[in-house]
Amino acid sequence: MADRRRRNHKIQNKAPSPEARERRRRRPDGRVGQVGRRPSPPALLFAIAAMWIAAGIVALVAMTASWKLIPGVVFIGVGLLYLRGALTTIARRSE
Repeated sequence: MADRRRRNHKIQNKAPSPEARERRRRRPDGRVGQVGRRPSPPALLFAIAAMWIAAGIVALVAMTASWKLIPGVVFIGVGLLYLRGALTTIARRSE
């Protein structure tokens, strides 16, 4: 197949000066802005954590298989991760 790209097209990536980067990075009040998405609402994270922990307790109590400990511990572990995320969001908002 023939090469259909332009042969004379050059891409120039000029890096901005350090001063320009610093101006973009700082807000008018001098604080550094948040990078990426905003965190989820803590109430939603608490609700998801409660559902996972409840599912883990149900798995430990209601399942009759001998391996019921594995899904119960995994479900509770996922719930604790969501709980940690909710607490981290609250701690960041109070700063």
